[in-house]
Formats: sequence, structure tokens, C-alpha cells
Amino acid sequence: METLSTNIFWGITIVLAAIAGLVLFLKYYKRQPDTKVTAPKANELLTEFSTIDVTAEQVRKAVRQYSDNLPKGVYRTIIVKDDNSIDFSQLVHILGGIPEKKYYMSKETYDLFEEHESKIAIEMDLVQKAVDLYVKERKEFPMLRFDPDRRVNYYQLIQEHYLKTAPETQFYITNLDGLITHIKPEKRKKESSSQ
Repeated sequence: METLSTNIFWGITIVLAAIAGLVLFLKYYKRQPDTKVTAPKANELLTEFSTIDVTAEQVRKAVRQYSDNLPKGVYRTIIVKDDNSIDFSQLVHILGGIPEKKYYMSKETYDLFEEHESKIAIEMDLVQKAVDLYVKERKEFPMLRFDPDRRVNYYQLIQEHYLKTAPETQFYITNLDGLITHIKPEKRKKESSSQ
């Protein structure tokens, strides 16, 4: 009789431990909700909303607002397609429609570009990755020491095999954690003083 009650006790203990383990597993490994709109849903959204005329600044604000509401560990690059164009089906509820013009974004710096500047976004990602690797391995920026413009030195990056070819756009190293920009320093100063 005592062995039967001991077996029942251990049986109940094992079942309760298994249930507790399952609850903990589901609590900590629960799948995050899918924030990206799937293709069929995206097509429905595109037909539901009309096209609108928006400025680059309005798109910038919408992207910021969208990224502020993303779950921890999910970045705004999820709205950037392979060609660096922005997937507006993700921003349609914020903007109130689908922009008439295409906009592009650098996945590395989050800089926004209009369609005529789309090549800059693609080149910027390549150069930023090359600069980051160069700095990580060499502990210095790929630029000439006394260059007042802080231009990215493509010769150094190509010679050390961080880049295959020099991009058409000249990029400059900013003081913001080694991020690059396509805006020449003098022009940046004028723009910031006029704002």
C-alpha cells in the first residue's frame, strides 16, 4: 500500500513538473508576432489605399514612427526591400496612402533617398560595411590624415580588399560613430545653420 501511494505521489510530481516546464517553455520561447505584412495582405492594402503625394520628410517621420512601435530586437530595415526601396505596405496606415514616388533607404545608415538618388543608397551600404570592417581590423578610418573633408579613401579600401571597385558617389566620414554621408562637410554646415 505504501509503495502504491509513493508511486502515485511520484507520478503526480512528474506530471506537475512536466506541466510547469511546458508553461515556462511557452512563456519564454513564445513566437514574436509577425510584424511584416505578407504578400497577399500587402496587395490588399495597396488596393485599399489611394496614392498620395508625400515629401521625403513625411516618409522619414513615418519610418521613425513605425520603428518606434517595433518589438525589441526588430529593426526598421524590415521595411527595406532587396533593391533598397521602401515597402510602403508597412507604412500605409501611418501615411494614409501609398506614395506616388518611390523612396529608398540605406540599411546601414537609415538615410532616405528619392528615386533619382537610389544608387546612393546601394553604394552607401557597400561603403559603410567596408569602412566598418576597416576600422574594426585597423583601428583607424580609411581617410587621409589631414583631409579637412574627411573623405572615404577608396584607394585604401580597394587595396586592402574591403571594396572591389570605387563607387561613383564620394562619401565622407562623420563624427557620429564612423557613419558615412554623401553630403560634403561645408554643405552640411550650411544646411544645419539654415534649419
